[in-house]
Amino acid sequence: MALNIFDLLIYLVAKACVVAHEDGNDPSYGSQWLLYMDESGYLHEMNFSTLPLETRGFSYGKVYCYLYTRENNKQGELLVPPDDENDNIESKYFKESGDIKAITHGWLSKENTDWIQNIKNAILGVSDVNVLTVDWSELADNPVYPWSAFSTRYVGKYLAKIIRSLMKTYGVKNSRIHLIGHSLGAQVMGYAGMYSGEKIHRITGLDPARPLFELPLMDPNFRLDPSDANFVDIIHTCGGILGYRDSHGHADFYPNGGKAPQPGCGGIKDIIEGCSHGRSHEYFLESIDSDIGFDSYPCEDWKEFKRGECRNDPAMMGYPADNHRVGDFFLYTNNHSKYAVGSE
Repeated sequence: MALNIFDLLIYLVAKACVVAHEDGNDPSYGSQWLLYMDESGYLHEMNFSTLPLETRGFSYGKVYCYLYTRENNKQGELLVPPDDENDNIESKYFKESGDIKAITHGWLSKENTDWIQNIKNAILGVSDVNVLTVDWSELADNPVYPWSAFSTRYVGKYLAKIIRSLMKTYGVKNSRIHLIGHSLGAQVMGYAGMYSGEKIHRITGLDPARPLFELPLMDPNFRLDPSDANFVDIIHTCGGILGYRDSHGHADFYPNGGKAPQPGCGGIKDIIEGCSHGRSHEYFLESIDSDIGFDSYPCEDWKEFKRGECRNDPAMMGYPADNHRVGDFFLYTNNHSKYAVGSE
């Protein structure tokens, strides 16, 4: 396929940076900065080697939480936590009998992005639940990556306040709450779990952001880890670059080794890793109503799995993951949707 001028420019810039790294001219690539393509196709330099010295000129913003149910699956209801936590939260559509599933995005993204809306629709298609989507784009849409990374704590605390209000108002038990976040959004959900009061049931981290969380390795109170929920499952797809490299959940899933490039990610997106980073939410979306399922196998590491030594006692990756299955799990996927290959 022929490249247009914009794509060619991105390719040349990205290639130059990668070549410099491979030649040893810029050993800071991967440890201090990275190239990243957002979901709109724009190239950014993710620099996390220097922290902001002041806040002048930085954008501030609000957090918005929308409730979707089968009764209002097209138009979300804005939820606003009460100023006084002794007061009830107001909602027209919240289903007292339904579980809570919350989803949020990462850096340079937003709530109405296709993958969030697709996951919301898929969940409502299989379960009569309450789906919350968290929009913190006013804070995430900042070219200074550390600023957005720091904002995850504030966003998580805000979501936790809403969760506590819903639990109080409608008697929702912590066992009925599942938080799902991609990249920096996974770190948001870790904070939400930590600040929710009662330990919630489950957090799913979709390739949780690595820079400033695992690189350098932060204290567990400042990154997604198993203490944030009764069950933390993580899908690794760009490990060691944009996403967590190591196991930081109760169950860690490593499709195709958990690293870039994921099958089907090639060309420009392969170079700047955004395609592999996004595969985590694509796999999760497919897992919600997949007829085949992402069978994953417990194993010591990827090399052992590739040798065919681990093909017993599979566990499911994604939405139907079993909270009783813990450890590291490995699997292959197809290079296009449908990604699941089922049992081996």
